[in-house]
Amino acid sequence: MKKKHIQLVTILLVITLLLYIEPAYAGPGGTITKALFKTWWGKLLITIISIILLPVLLYCNIVIALKVRKTKKILTQIGLKNRAFSWLNLEKDISNVFSRTYEAWNNEDMSKVQDYVTHWYWQNQQSTILNKWKSQNLKNICNLDEIKSIKPLYVEIFEDKNLEGSKIAVLIKANIEDYLIERDTHKIIKGGLGYIDEEHIWILEFTEGKWLLDNIVSDDNTLVYAKTENIIPNTLFA
Repeated sequence: MKKKHIQLVTILLVITLLLYIEPAYAGPGGTITKALFKTWWGKLLITIISIILLPVLLYCNIVIALKVRKTKKILTQIGLKNRAFSWLNLEKDISNVFSRTYEAWNNEDMSKVQDYVTHWYWQNQQSTILNKWKSQNLKNICNLDEIKSIKPLYVEIFEDKNLEGSKIAVLIKANIEDYLIERDTHKIIKGGLGYIDEEHIWILEFTEGKWLLDNIVSDDNTLVYAKTENIIPNTLFA
């Protein structure tokens, strides 16, 4: 590839990262919804960049699709030994955790979802973020319209007779509204009104026979998880 072409691709990648990352703001939902993507110009820019980077996007989508199919197959096999790992049951459980967590965020009360998240995650969200925002007279408006897809990217099975401690990373696409306001004036501080499709990676841990939310990471890590080999003990299917 010529030096000129390399420079062009580099510039486009930098622009993409700036458009994608700069508006992000850490919050209960992982980010306050990126307001730029709601504008006509923002959507046009993303469309143009997507067309230019189409070969790269196709490669990423193929890698992700293959890994999702492989992980679902593994979960189906594990589901024969433990129904909680069967993808149909697991997808339903994750959807339930997702919906309840968004409701708890919007109500600023993580106690309502304590049975669906790990102690670490509950403490992190309630004490570190929600209570801090309350002290600053801020409120996070966090509404869920619908879950559009749940894709298993990575699974890590612990060698325990009940599979306790096992983890799964899933890419969840949902239509949400997520922004930060001042309580008194209702002035929007971060994000913006209106629903938009967002994707985040949710990490769940199998604890005492239940799937609990343990962490949420940016979908920037999707390809990383998709290219990471699942960890399955050799003795599991012996």
